[in-house]
Amino acid sequence: MIAVPLPFVVALVLGIYAWHLGARWRHDLRVRRPALFALACSALLVCVGLRWHFDTAFFRFLQPVAASVLPVMAWICFARFNAPLVTGRQLALHSIFVAIVFLCSWTWPYWHPPLDVLLCGQFTVYGILLVRRAVAGDACYGDICIGNIGTARRIVAAVGGILILSASVDAGIAFDFAWQNGLHVREIVASGNAVMLAFCVFLIVRLGTYVAPVAGAGEVAGDEGTGRAGGRDVVAGPIKDNTAKSDASDRDIAAALDQLMQTHKLYRDPDLTLDRLARRAIIPARTISLAINRYYGRNISCIINEYRIAEAMQSLADTAKTVTDIQFDCGFQTKSNFNREFRRVTGMSPRDYRSRNDYPQHSITTPFDAVPETQGSV
Repeated sequence: MIAVPLPFVVALVLGIYAWHLGARWRHDLRVRRPALFALACSALLVCVGLRWHFDTAFFRFLQPVAASVLPVMAWICFARFNAPLVTGRQLALHSIFVAIVFLCSWTWPYWHPPLDVLLCGQFTVYGILLVRRAVAGDACYGDICIGNIGTARRIVAAVGGILILSASVDAGIAFDFAWQNGLHVREIVASGNAVMLAFCVFLIVRLGTYVAPVAGAGEVAGDEGTGRAGGRDVVAGPIKDNTAKSDASDRDIAAALDQLMQTHKLYRDPDLTLDRLARRAIIPARTISLAINRYYGRNISCIINEYRIAEAMQSLADTAKTVTDIQFDCGFQTKSNFNREFRRVTGMSPRDYRSRNDYPQHSITTPFDAVPETQGSV
């Protein structure tokens, strides 16, 4: 029976996944980031397998160079979701360290530069940067469905953590060479890097389900009564022009979004993103994110879900619709998310709320209505 080293098996799976995504490269912008990162992981695993299976000078040179590319790809793919995939300036900036590793690996037979230290440092720095990005403002997740921003944050944090863990594995390899003459290095490489990179791909696959479809030029999510594409941007609330927007208080922005939510039911769109919401309100996404956080003390994902829960509460009280139908009507895609958010807002499950509701008619109380009018803007 032919024995195939584990890195090659995982690389094959990653390559198939990248090829599958690449088939939609020109038609679906969502696939580009996960496809590139899966391809980078696959290429690195191939280099790792070749390095430890054949142990030639060329593969000893190639492996650290390929490894230095992976953190750069992770940053490009996961640092932002609403920016261009890569710009010339970013490429030049992030290529500096790759070039340093290339030169050190090329000249290693002559002066033995500390490649392990360089790679451990690079993986650690990029991992920390990604973890910090995971807790950054919602504006970094403009192309992610608003209801799933929290999940995307956790995935980005996990990718950063994997890079840090990978740095620890590289450090273990270096220490094994220093203290045990590389006695356990093959086991460390096979079990450590392969498992962690495979876990990276699992995260990529999960992330793909939280990236919203890309709207066309002038397309906005949400239309009155349906929450779907409506076609034109609408100025809502007291914010009338750019000058007024620049001086508007957080309460003004919250009121403008509240008018959009109540008039056009944008929250019903399960694919609603912060970028689409910003285009509809004609307010920059970062401004919306900061204003909502300051005014409500919660992020935009929580607020959108609270609008959905408010309508769900009304439907549970006033209609005989099933809980599942109400869940989808209000913009929730999964039962678990609906139940979790409903319990967060009301303290009970949807079925318990319906059974305990004593009022024949129920009026919606939106998050904006629940905030006292005397609350000043920050």
